[in-house]
Amino acid sequence: MSILTLLPEGQSAEVPEGLPLREALARLGAEVLAPCGGEGTCGKCRVRIEEGAAPPLPEENALLTPEELDQGLRLSCRVRVAGSLRVEIPASSRRPAMRILPGGVSRPVAIDPAVTKQVVHLEPQKLHQPWARLEHLRWSGELRADLRADLDLLRRLPSLLDGEGGTFTAVLREDRLLGLERGDTSGRCFGVALDLGTTTVVASLVDLVSGREVGHAAVVNKQTAYGHDVIARINHTLAGEAQLEELRQAAVASLQEVIGLALEKAGVQHAEVYEATLVGNSTMMHLFLGISPLSLGHLPYVAIFGDALEMPARQAGLALNPAAWLYILPEIAGFVGADTVGAILATGLDEDEGRIRLVADIGTNCELALRYGRRLLVTSTPAGPAFEGARIACGMYAAPGAIEEVHLDGNVKLKVIGGGPPRGLCGSGLLDAGAELVRHGIVDETGRLLDPEEVEAQVWKERLIEQEEDRAFVLAWREGEPPLALTQRDIRELQLAKGSIRTAIDFLLEKTGLTPGDLDEFCLAGGFGNYLDEHSALRLGLLPAVNPEKIRFVGNGALVGARLALVSRALRQRGTLAARQAEHLQLAGTPDFQMRFAESMLFNG
Repeated sequence: MSILTLLPEGQSAEVPEGLPLREALARLGAEVLAPCGGEGTCGKCRVRIEEGAAPPLPEENALLTPEELDQGLRLSCRVRVAGSLRVEIPASSRRPAMRILPGGVSRPVAIDPAVTKQVVHLEPQKLHQPWARLEHLRWSGELRADLRADLDLLRRLPSLLDGEGGTFTAVLREDRLLGLERGDTSGRCFGVALDLGTTTVVASLVDLVSGREVGHAAVVNKQTAYGHDVIARINHTLAGEAQLEELRQAAVASLQEVIGLALEKAGVQHAEVYEATLVGNSTMMHLFLGISPLSLGHLPYVAIFGDALEMPARQAGLALNPAAWLYILPEIAGFVGADTVGAILATGLDEDEGRIRLVADIGTNCELALRYGRRLLVTSTPAGPAFEGARIACGMYAAPGAIEEVHLDGNVKLKVIGGGPPRGLCGSGLLDAGAELVRHGIVDETGRLLDPEEVEAQVWKERLIEQEEDRAFVLAWREGEPPLALTQRDIRELQLAKGSIRTAIDFLLEKTGLTPGDLDEFCLAGGFGNYLDEHSALRLGLLPAVNPEKIRFVGNGALVGARLALVSRALRQRGTLAARQAEHLQLAGTPDFQMRFAESMLFNG
C-alpha cells in the first residue's frame, strides 16, 4: 500500500500500489475530469505532483509541454501509484458545478399519482370486533378490500396500532399499504423524477398532492470518469462483472447525490419520498440496473429489456423511504430509450396527430421523434461529446466560467456563464464560434481554418496563431496563461457532431417524404439543445432550412416526461403505448450513409 495525500486539503489515505492515480484520487472523493475515459488521449486529467512520481510516459510527453512537465503537471490516468504521492488537482481539472436545466415545456394533466395518502380515524376495537388490526384499518378508512402490506410493515403494525385508536395516515400505492404514520401527514407526500443522462444527472422533486415542483438539482454523471460516451462505457464492461459493478455504483451514487441536493433545497426528508420515476438512454438504464449492455455495442444493437419496469426503490440502490417504489419508463429501441419516451410525453407527441412535428433531443446521443399523422417515427445518432466540451482543446461543461455565446462584431464579444473571466468553451459557445468564423470567412465550408494571409481583416489576422502544431483562433487572451482558442482539430470535432445530427434529421424526413418546409414545429430539447442559438445552428447547417419561427425550445423534455409519469398514471400508460407504437428507423447500415454523412459535415447551411 502507498500513502496518497491530496493538496491543499492535506487529506491522506492508503491506496494500492499500481493503481492509476485518477482512480486513487476518486477513492479520496476527488474526481478528476477524464473525457476520454482514462485512455490518455484528451490530456484533461492533469494534476500537479509535488513528489514521488515516475518519469513521464510517451503519451504525457505528447500532450504536455516541457514547461508543464517541469512544473510537475502529469496526466492522472497515466501515472501509477508507487510510494508516497503528494498531489494537487488544478481547478481546470476538477468537476465544475453544473448549470441546471430543470425542464420547460409541459402539458396539463389531472393529478393522479401512483402514491397517495389517506387519513384514517381509528376507534378502539371492541369485543364484538374480533377481526385483524389490518382489516380494522381497511374498514375504518374505507380503504380497498384487497389492500395488502409487506412483511416489514406488518412487523411494525403492533407498535403502531396499539389498540387505543386515534388518527393515522395511510400511505397507499394501488393495492399496497406502503406505510402507516401517526397523525395527519397527508400534506407531506413527495416523489422525485430523475433523468440519468450520459453527462448530466438531474432531479425534480415534486409535491404529489399538488403536482408542483418544489426543488431541483443537477450533477455531473460520475460515470464520465470511465468515458464521455456510451460506447466507451460499454467497452469498459468488456473486462468483466467488476467493471459493470463500478459503473452501476457510479450511476447510483450520482442519483443519490442529486436527490440529496434537491431534498436539501426544499427542506424535505428522504423518508418523505415514496415514489421515483427514471428516464435515460438504454445504456444508462442497463448500467444503473447492473445489466450488461454488451448487446447494445454491436449489431443489431438490441437491449435486454424494453418494457416499463417497477420495483422497490431500495432494490435498485436508491435510499428514499424504505417502502418507496421506482418506475422506469419504457424504451423503444437499442439507442432510443426512456429519455425519448419522456420527451414524447412532454411535448404531447404521443397524441398530436393534427400537426407535423419533430423533436430533437440533442446531447452526447441525439434522439429524434417525428409525428406525421398517425405515424410516430424515431431514430438516433451518436453526436459525440463535443457539445459537452469533451475533445475540445478549451472545452468544458456548461458551468460558471464557460463561454456560452460568441459574437464577432469588430472584435470578439463573449458571454460567460456566471459573468466572471472565461475558463473554457461549452457546447453553445462552440456552435456560435464555428458559425461566426464561417460568417466572416475565417473558416471555409470544408471546415478549414484559413491562414492569416488568406484573411482580409487585420483584427482577425492577429487572432490566428499556431498552437502545438495546430492552427487556432484566439477567443480570449489571458495574462500569464495560454490563450483560450478554437483549434483546427476542434472545428473537425464540431463537424463530426454536426454531420451526425444533420444526417439523422435528413434521413427521418426523407423516409416520410417530407421536406423541412413541411414541418409545423421543430422542437429542440436537452441541455445543449435548449441553449444553442438557432441562427448559428442554421448557418452551420446543423439544422435544415426550417423557418426560425417554427423552432421551439422545450427544455429538458426527458425530465418533464419523467415528472408527468410521476403525477399521472394515465401518462404512464400513454408512454407505454407510444413506445410500442413508434416505428424505429435504423440509421446505421443504410447504403448511402457514409456519403450523406460526409456531405452533412460541410458548413454550407
